[in-house]
Amino acid sequence: MARFILSALAIFLLMTAARGADDARVDFAVEGEQLRISYHCGEVLKPRTVFIAFRSGVGAGSAVVPFAENEEGSTVFLPFQAKQLFAIKWYDGTAEVSRRTWANWKWSERQAAPNDVEAIVDASTCTLRIPRAGLGDQVSAVVYAKDFSHGQSWGWFFGCSDPAVASGEGDKYIPHFLELDLAGKEKPALTLRGRLGGDAARLRVYQLFVRLFGNVNETRQPNGTVAQNGVGKFNDINDAALAAIGRMGFSHIWLTGVLQQASATDHSAAGQPPADPDLLKGLAGSPYAIEDYFDVCADYAVKPPERLAEFQALLKRVHAHGMKALIDFVPNHVARCYHSDIKPEINFGRSDDRTKFFDRHNNFFYLQPNEQGPPLRLPTFRDGVALSPTSQLEGMECDGLFAGEGGYGRVTGNNVVSWQPSLNDWYETVKINYGFDFTDPERNRREYPNARTPDNPIPNTWEKMDLVIAYWQSLGVDGFRCDMAHMEPPEFWKWLIQRARERAPEVTFLAEAYDNDPAKVPGSDEVLAQLHGGGGNVMCDLLEAGFNGVYDDPTYRVLKGVYEGGRWANDLDSAARDPYIFENSLRYAENHDEVRLASPSQWGGVGMHVGRPVAAILYGLSRGPFMLYNGQEVGEPAAGAEGFGGDDSRTTIFDYWSMPAMVGWVNEHKYDGAKLSAEQKDLRAFYGRLVRLNNEPAFRDGDLYPLNPVNRDNPHFGRVGDEGASGHWCYAFLRADRATKQRFLVVANLHPHETLRDLRVALPAAAREFLHLAEGTTLKFTDRLAGNPVSYESPDAASAKIPALPPLSALYLEIEPNDR
Repeated sequence: MARFILSALAIFLLMTAARGADDARVDFAVEGEQLRISYHCGEVLKPRTVFIAFRSGVGAGSAVVPFAENEEGSTVFLPFQAKQLFAIKWYDGTAEVSRRTWANWKWSERQAAPNDVEAIVDASTCTLRIPRAGLGDQVSAVVYAKDFSHGQSWGWFFGCSDPAVASGEGDKYIPHFLELDLAGKEKPALTLRGRLGGDAARLRVYQLFVRLFGNVNETRQPNGTVAQNGVGKFNDINDAALAAIGRMGFSHIWLTGVLQQASATDHSAAGQPPADPDLLKGLAGSPYAIEDYFDVCADYAVKPPERLAEFQALLKRVHAHGMKALIDFVPNHVARCYHSDIKPEINFGRSDDRTKFFDRHNNFFYLQPNEQGPPLRLPTFRDGVALSPTSQLEGMECDGLFAGEGGYGRVTGNNVVSWQPSLNDWYETVKINYGFDFTDPERNRREYPNARTPDNPIPNTWEKMDLVIAYWQSLGVDGFRCDMAHMEPPEFWKWLIQRARERAPEVTFLAEAYDNDPAKVPGSDEVLAQLHGGGGNVMCDLLEAGFNGVYDDPTYRVLKGVYEGGRWANDLDSAARDPYIFENSLRYAENHDEVRLASPSQWGGVGMHVGRPVAAILYGLSRGPFMLYNGQEVGEPAAGAEGFGGDDSRTTIFDYWSMPAMVGWVNEHKYDGAKLSAEQKDLRAFYGRLVRLNNEPAFRDGDLYPLNPVNRDNPHFGRVGDEGASGHWCYAFLRADRATKQRFLVVANLHPHETLRDLRVALPAAAREFLHLAEGTTLKFTDRLAGNPVSYESPDAASAKIPALPPLSALYLEIEPNDR
């Protein structure tokens, strides 16, 4: 029998990386026509169950495996969508193997494994042999174990094939998996992959709003036209700009607002005439009122008829600088005047039955005639009075009506079923129908394929949205930031993302989503439904569907509340953290929807440096993706009224405008920062160091140990004034990577004015064990986040002593045993 063993390097990786508390390891081999997977225990085997979740190819599966008391044990969240789950239970020298399979949108019941699958155990090893036939060339696998021998009915988690997973109780999120290449090779190649198949690099996003980014026009006339205020162009995002962004350490650029939106600007010669003024919020228009899913905004092209070619040239420049490009995908709603000139044959709504409020194959929801309508009456103009900020502008001839909905009406984008939406509604948009009737009080009318009714046909909207994604993938787009993703069924996302990954396995999907929004659409997965007290969590649903990350609004709100709502830094640890959500949350201190850190009226009005401790905490908390919004790095204040949004502390997304602080960095498209102040240059350099550090092993692959809970009674942990407890302004945590042994202590001072003096961060025995430090080891701490690294020494490992931590600052202290 031929026997092909993994390379020595791969075996070494597995042996050093896959050891848990019992020194377990995993290896793979091909033996003739079989694939062998072995779990080696570091001691004599106890009654234990070894689980092997695997998938061959790219097909759909599930990232959350079933769990049951005295069976699978507590929940395990996988880093890929498995199609089979084997369980090998051994006791008294015998082995029993069972299998579950993923089919028809759910896991099957546990069944005896097929006869050609063999499990063998000896004193310290458990082996599963699976026929090689039918596996294909790529096999993805995760191996872990549960010990049920100590009366723990849900089991104790033991070592697995992932360097980042420690042994212990409770739910487990496994962030990596092993990819085995069986493509006719004498020695199968083994690769440690990140979640969903990505490489080891952490996803670091620079959000770039195209309309604003490269615009150096400093007229800034409130409600100004494009001729008055100018507009950013695709060509403004030149090699100098991309090189500078790349040097900061970003992996992805989110090109915000690219798709054609309803606008007041006349590009009729390029096929984009102005929209009805009643449908506009601002002269430039909302980038989330999409007028054509298959086109880009003509504003951004030097030659509007050649806008798609100019956009593709930008994509090539992004790729040439080693980064990937994301664009918005806005699936919940479109502009009321939606019409595709690029793909008119698949226009949304063209075949809808307008006599029905809801039909699974309709693209929209249709208002039923009553005393209020038709026609649809928009809130821009009533009783001869212009009401919306845009309708009040000179030249905006509004009447509160839209000719496209004179004889019928459609539901407004934020689920408003009314012939007369209000000014506070998304009145310029219409809601899209995915086969889910959001008005059903039982929330269970799912006329699409799901775990309860797997044979339902695919709704027409799903098919069309897949064409949208496929189109942009064909043009070179690498991924999508998905607007209000919780308002569409998770089953749609699973189906759509799977199809996108069949075309490009590394495609990125990021979800703007909020679990506390009543408009969320829960999934039907029975395993997920058992979590979180039986109520589920839409973030779990979306991650299980295949998103690379979901918005972390709760952590953002806590930090903002430290300055404005009486919150304490300790509150970051107060809520139980779901490991699956926590480790895959997209964190941000700014984005286009949120206020600016440097706004005079926000974040305590302390200015741009508040971003230093805030971002240092947010970006360092987990392995998940993080994001920086253009202008944040130079202290963009968003001060004053710009147009439609008024003076709301946000950089406008509705108007033609430029960013005062960014203009200094753009410097006539040299992107050299020559017009920035020294303070702004220093802030930008800080963000660059922070972004780059957060792709190092301790942050990219490591574990978190929060320190505030063990320092609340420590009087030297940053108390200010007469505070009787610690943790109001000071926040600290450890990050450590098992494979490389890289370790960091992160300490942040959130106070706007006070220096924290004689700071002593207690490191209890459990923390020292987390760091794998020998008893009595003295430590050296080097601040890697400082422009000029500063080192501190501690006489013992029980605490870290920091003489002074200035206000609005953070330290990323790399920890080394002081034995040199």
